[in-house]
This record gives sequence, structure tokens and C-alpha cells, in this order.
Amino acid sequence: MLKTALICGSYAFDSIMVFQDQFKNHILPDKVHMLNISFLVPTMRKEFGGCGGNIAYNLHLLGANSIPMATVGEDFTPYMSWMEKHHMNTTHMKVIEGSYTGQAFITTDMDDNQ
Repeated sequence: MLKTALICGSYAFDSIMVFQDQFKNHILPDKVHMLNISFLVPTMRKEFGGCGGNIAYNLHLLGANSIPMATVGEDFTPYMSWMEKHHMNTTHMKVIEGSYTGQAFITTDMDDNQ
């Protein structure tokens, strides 16, 4: 008999950017207390993420049953549609009106520093 796992965790929209240089070339150690920088990143990749989302999806890929459970924001519609398209259970996803789903903005340099 196949068991089902209840997966409680975060769901997020991940925005991933690659800076085509090294952070160390732009952050001056003697001025780090006055950090004021911006980086030009020519592209940005948006992904569905969050620990709960990643675990539930990977269990699904392995053929395991899972019940994802989380609170998300009213902007969650594209993620929910993607979950439904991939035949993932969405019955325990609670949308909180007037709030946003978690987001991560990650910039990585050419040395893989973030």
C-alpha cells in the first residue's frame, strides 16, 4: 500500500539573476559599512520554488503521493495552475486575500556567490 505524506512548507516565486562579474570587484572592504551598490543583470529567470513546493513536486516525480499544505498569497494563481497541470493535489492550499506569496530574489556572481 502506497502511503501519503503531508508536506507543510513554504511556496515561493524565485527570481534568479546572474551578475556577469564578481561581487568582490565592486564591494570595497573598507566601505562595507556604507554598502550602496546595484548590479546590472541582463536576464532574470522566474521559477516556482519554496521548500514545500520543491519537496511535493519531487515526491510527485518519484511517483509518491503527497498532500501539499500551505498558506499563499492572492498572486498564487500561476503556481496553482502549474500544480494542477502536473496533477498535484491543491485542496489544502489556502489563499490569503490581500497578501503576497513568498518571493526570493537571488543574484549570483561568476564565482557562484549569492
